[in-house]
This record gives sequence, C-alpha cells and structure tokens, in this order.
Amino acid sequence: MPVTRAPLRLRQGGRPVLVTELLDIPGLDLVPLVPGPTAGRRVRGVYTTDLPDPGRYLDGGELVLTSSTWYRSPQDAEIFVAALAGAGCAALVAGTAGIGRLPASVPQACERHGLALFTVGDEVSFATVTETVLAALAGPGQRSPGADLHRGLVASMASGAGSEGLVEVFARASGVWCAVLSATGRPTAGHVPQVTPHRLDRVHRDALAAGTFPGVQPVPGGGKLSFFPVQSPVAHRPPAAYLAAGGDYRDWAPGVADAATEVCALLAMDRVAGQERRRIEERFLRESIQLVRDGQAEAADGRLRSLGLDPQAQLTAVVVSTHGSHYGGELAAVILDDVAEQLPGCSATIAEDGSYLMLVPTRDEDEHRTAARVEHAADRLRPLLAEGWAAVGTGRPAVGAIALRRSLDEARHAHRIASLGSGTVRTATGDNLSSHLLLLASVPEEVRQLFRDRLIGVLETYDTEHRSNLVGTLTAFLDASGSWHRCAEQLHVHVNTLRYRLQRIEQLTGHSLATLHDRVDFCLALSIR
Repeated sequence: MPVTRAPLRLRQGGRPVLVTELLDIPGLDLVPLVPGPTAGRRVRGVYTTDLPDPGRYLDGGELVLTSSTWYRSPQDAEIFVAALAGAGCAALVAGTAGIGRLPASVPQACERHGLALFTVGDEVSFATVTETVLAALAGPGQRSPGADLHRGLVASMASGAGSEGLVEVFARASGVWCAVLSATGRPTAGHVPQVTPHRLDRVHRDALAAGTFPGVQPVPGGGKLSFFPVQSPVAHRPPAAYLAAGGDYRDWAPGVADAATEVCALLAMDRVAGQERRRIEERFLRESIQLVRDGQAEAADGRLRSLGLDPQAQLTAVVVSTHGSHYGGELAAVILDDVAEQLPGCSATIAEDGSYLMLVPTRDEDEHRTAARVEHAADRLRPLLAEGWAAVGTGRPAVGAIALRRSLDEARHAHRIASLGSGTVRTATGDNLSSHLLLLASVPEEVRQLFRDRLIGVLETYDTEHRSNLVGTLTAFLDASGSWHRCAEQLHVHVNTLRYRLQRIEQLTGHSLATLHDRVDFCLALSIR
C-alpha cells in the first residue's frame, strides 16, 4: 500500500548523516543508481510519499522514499524529481514494489536535476529504512522518539481504529486535544473541548483565508487553534482535510508538532491508496453516461449497477464549476467530494467541459434540497474562492436511464444559467430552464458581452467619468416595472431628478424606455455579468 507521511526530522542532540554514509549503515542495503552532487549533502529527515508533486510539503534535507506508484509517463518522472530537487532534498530512494521495475526516465531525471538516487530491494521495507535512518540521526545509544511515535500511530491505523484512533493516540501521547475536519471544515473525528462547532467552523474559515499551513488562529472568546493539512492525492487541489489542535503548535513540547503532521500523513494514506480505485470508477461512470446519451438504456442500467448506483432509485445530476480560485476548477471536485462524504451512494466525480459532474442518490429529496447541499458545501469553501465564484446546476431527480438523460441535460443547462448570475456561489435548478436566462446561456459568451457592452457599457463609462449612477437608476426603474413614483421613492430622489436620469440613459444608448421591446433589451443586458 503506498504511503504518504510527514517528514520525520533530526531532533535536538542528534547528528546529521551524509548521503554517502547511508551506504555504510547495516541493514539498509541501498543500491546507488545516480551519485549526483547531492551525495555530499546531509540527511536531516525521512519523508515517504507517493504524491505526484510533493514539493510544497518538503523543507529540505530529507531522504525521500517512494514506491513510484505515481509514475504513468516520463513527464511524471520530470515533475516528481524537479519538485524534490527544487525543495532541496538530500536524496531519493525509489522502490519498485508498486510498478515492477524502475522506469529509465526516473534516473534520467535525477541526472538532469543533480539528485542522488538509490533503490532498495523488495525485501527491505520502507519502515525499516525509516527507523534505521532515524536511529542513525538520533546518535549512538539514543532512541528515536519519532520512530516510536510513527510505530504507535501506524499500529493504531492498522488496527482499524481509523481517524478516531489516530487522534486518540495523539491526544494521549501529547496531551493536546484535536479534531479531524473535512475539506470544508465539518468535524469528522475527535474534538477540542470548549470550542463549539460554530466557533470551530468560524476559525476554520479564518485558517482557509490565511492560507498558511501549519497555521495558528485565535478562537473567539479566548484560546488558539493550530491547523495542519491532510494532503490531497490529486495535484493542484487544496488539502483533503485538516487537523485542528488546541493551542499554538510553536509552544508545544518538542516532537508534538511532528506527531501532528504524522497523523495528517496517515490520514492521507487511505486517500492515496484509493486513488487507483477512483480512476476506475471515473472511467466506468464516463462510459455509463455515454450509454445514457446514446439511448442504450439496458446497457446503461447494468453499468450503473456495477458502480453501486441503482438506476431504479432516484438519481440527480449535479454539475459544478469554480472560477477565479487559486486552485482553478479543481475546487469544484472538492465541493462534490464533500457532498459525497455526507451522502452515501454518490457516484465518482468526472471532469467535463471545465466543470465536474456527479450523480447523487436523492430518494425523497427534490432538486432544490440537493442544490442546497452542494451550495452549502461551496459556501464553506468561500475563503478559497477569494474574488472568484462557483456555479452549481442541478437536474430533476430521475428514475431509469431514459429519465437520467433528461436530468443530465437539465443540470448542464442549469449550470450555464447559474454561471450568468452574481455572487460567490451561484445556483440554478431545472425550474430555471423556463427563464430567459436559458436563452442567454445558449448564446456564445462573446456575443453576450458585445450585446451588454453596446447597451450597458456606455452607461458604465459615463458613471465612471461623472461619478453618477445611471446603471443603478436603470436597474431600479426596471425592477419597479416602469413606475416613476415607486422608483423615485426607492432611490430617494425627486421624480424630476429621475426623469432627467432616464432621459440621459435614452440619449446615451439610443433606446427608449417607453417601449416594451427596448425595456426587454435592457433587462437582458443587465442579466449578463
């Protein structure tokens, strides 16, 4: 099973070990493949990973261990080795248990980037390498607390105790209370006494906004919480979960912060191990949806059942996209994954046309309840959206492959309508398909923008140059259904002032607010963001 865990580092009183000295340590049986300039570096820690791009989790001086299961093509080797070299790693130990033999592109990449490369026989486990190197770092006659801690946490995980067992072991050994949070901040294991769920949610949002991990945030009413990230097995996505622990980790006893990162690494292990299964599910789901589109109902039903989805129960299609986030469109997958963690029986998520699609079992729910679930998950990640936004489209619940095709079409159209909205989280359902926004959504974006700029752009330019509010006046007038008095009251201006502004709008745009056709044009233009 591939493992991704935090760096176990040199402790105070220990001694660094030269990379070249690793060959002389009994029991390691390392075989040098690429000497590299880094062979003269000092090893200050051990880091095991199968992430495709682990650079952001390294501090420098680590002996990196990998089973190479991230490898799919020579480009993968370039990305992985470049990340290690850029982070200042001491050397790489590449195992082959997960892939059979080491691809030639791995040593070639190490040669290019000047990174020392070793391999190790299948009979020597990474746990043995880790404990042996840590013992060498601790010095003669010294026990490695990092190795002892790692052994205890792994034993807890192997016993099947899961995340609850890990946080219990951590709390018992360190005296620090902690809770495991989902990507959106939902508590899933453990707890921190005297920190209510409401306060925990608020502090988690503050931690997301700060964007630095590990990080420390004050708790309203007193105290602090330290946040540690659980790595996502998918590149370019935010952390898959978080460990929230009481107090400031910088004030903890020596080794406790390392223990917290070790807990996070073990929590990430199952996610990395399950990545291949998710890839298979995604491929099967993509094939199932294609069968639905092609009208092959019987074949589609069978394929959906193989994924654990009951086509004769209610399934609802949901489409989500995110824009303007540091994580780009990948944040949409995180939103849907959070919904799937709360609702058993959801399908895998698949990427299509810049968005992510998922099938949700809805039972007695309607599309509005499902949309609200997704909207709530997106709202909890609002700090990661920054100045960007998320669009959520939901189809009506469907029974059977034929009805599911309709739900898929509705979800995609609703998603396009939501994208035309305003605000940070924009939601639309099948009910919105009778709106004029559906017609706008079917028009190419460049045509929509030309139409809007022709009518509204000139007013925005005038407002900027004259510090006026013609766009706001036009919006209020249309919202008041063309009532002069209601609009004047809403804007707190005299009717004559309103009349002057509306005349100016007509002069600048060449459209008359006295005709229904021109009012419709203005309404459509204002609907385009």
